[in-house]
Amino acid sequence: MYHQVFNISAELSFYREGELFLGSMQIRLLKQVAIDGSIHAAAKNLKMSYQHAWHILDKLNHLSPVPIIIRQKGGKDGGGCKISPYGMKLIRTYEKKVADIIQFLAQSDSELESCFF
Repeated sequence: MYHQVFNISAELSFYREGELFLGSMQIRLLKQVAIDGSIHAAAKNLKMSYQHAWHILDKLNHLSPVPIIIRQKGGKDGGGCKISPYGMKLIRTYEKKVADIIQFLAQSDSELESCFF
């Protein structure tokens, strides 16, 4: 007898004014910027173009009620950027909601299995 295991998956997205505000790509990029201190380095490490990364972060900043990316002009230490405290809070909130969803879906998997057999 063939027995297939069913499971549920989901992806979390936050919308603001009908536009995608935060999703897994934005979070990955924000976390990488926090590590690297620059959009260019983060884009390179995530294997995306600088232009694409800049567009994602620019849209994020425009949709946000407060700045998420804080750019630092060049100087003796060079330029770069950092994630604002609000941006770090968004990352933590997103990751907590994802953990909540994973837990919910794990509990739901067993219920789903009984629906099909």
